[in-house]
Amino acid sequence: MTQAGVGEPSGVFQRYARVLRRPHVPTLLLVGVFGRLPHSAAAILLTLHVRNGLQMDFASAGLVTAMLTIGVAIGSPWRGRIVDIKGVRRAVLPSIVVEAGAFGAAPFVGFQVLLVLMFLAGLFSLPVFTVVRQSMGVVVRGPDRTTAFALDSMTTELVFVIAPGGISVLATAISTTASLLLVGALVVFAGVILMVTNPPTRSSQLPSAPREAVDDLAAPSRPTDASSVPAITGAIPVVPLPQPQPRRRFMPWLSISAAAMMVMALGAGMALAGTEVALVGFNETLGGGGDTLWVMYGVWCFGSLVGGFVYGALSRKFDPFAIIIVLGLTLVPVAFSLTLALISIALFASGFFIAPLMTAASERLTEAVPERNRGQAMGLYGSAMTAGTAAGTPLVGVMLDVGGPTVAICALAGVAVATGVVAMVLRQIRRRRRRMASS
Repeated sequence: MTQAGVGEPSGVFQRYARVLRRPHVPTLLLVGVFGRLPHSAAAILLTLHVRNGLQMDFASAGLVTAMLTIGVAIGSPWRGRIVDIKGVRRAVLPSIVVEAGAFGAAPFVGFQVLLVLMFLAGLFSLPVFTVVRQSMGVVVRGPDRTTAFALDSMTTELVFVIAPGGISVLATAISTTASLLLVGALVVFAGVILMVTNPPTRSSQLPSAPREAVDDLAAPSRPTDASSVPAITGAIPVVPLPQPQPRRRFMPWLSISAAAMMVMALGAGMALAGTEVALVGFNETLGGGGDTLWVMYGVWCFGSLVGGFVYGALSRKFDPFAIIIVLGLTLVPVAFSLTLALISIALFASGFFIAPLMTAASERLTEAVPERNRGQAMGLYGSAMTAGTAAGTPLVGVMLDVGGPTVAICALAGVAVATGVVAMVLRQIRRRRRRMASS
């Protein structure tokens, strides 16, 4: 009887171990952690700096954060396009110079200059999300791709558990100046790792491109153009009539399927960022302090971490549009929880679907977009989520003032459900068009 080797992983861990043994995957996860630390800590750090360092109000702090967010939303598709055209190193070098320089100079400038610096930092933000997800889609294929995206989602959750609390402690205990300089140093560190490792973003960059990569090089479900196939009658070729050349479209990869993913990203960003703000309202309702708020955030993120682990171990794929609907429905119990224990249970259940949503969405977008355009697509996806975040935060603030946290959470649940329904409708339109074209 054959026995398993000592130390050989089994069960769900075997899939994770297999993915982690792949070239580039551990490095990509490490880069994802360090590259996401600056932006995950930026909102609370800039708020503390404007409030405590510049002695200004919360509205001014929100404006600084908004400038960073607007810069990211505008710059992400552009940075992704540079990754597609010129490669990782050419895309990352300007980010190292501009973003790190902006955060390095931030402690030493006034409010007006800080607004400009944060917009530039966002505009030239390190394209971590784009590079990591695009490269993961190249180096990992088949069923393991789901596990790889789940690992990235899990490490992202760890970042959002650690970074905001850690940077707030550092900023309070030492200074916001030291914290901002640390953020700039992290940008340089992550950028240098990206430039040194230069992870592949196309199958042609792999040492030996696998056979399964061939389908990724072309647009999914691309119809065959009959006019390009020479018709033969006996030995005499039939010369086809010249066909008018279609006009080149802006973002030709943006199909209805890809557009549905952008709609979903917009709603997901709004729901998730809005929930973060609404939890502050719940904390005030419960009369809790900072420790209570971090308990709620921690439980929510831990639920996402567990959900990502479970999802990554599954071989079956799930529809991201269905997942965001379920995510919205699980927010409803959060709205009507009256104690910290009940809120924590409800938040864990809701958080359980966050990482699976991000994983399924990245996988679906990877399948829907040709490999040569995935950098731009991932950038636009990130911009859609950022735009949802920028829209959701102030809207939830208004709802908190008008109706309290229960009304705010219920509204966010409705946004998530409506987003999933709209995305499904767009998908049905695409399928109907395909059936009509084939009939």
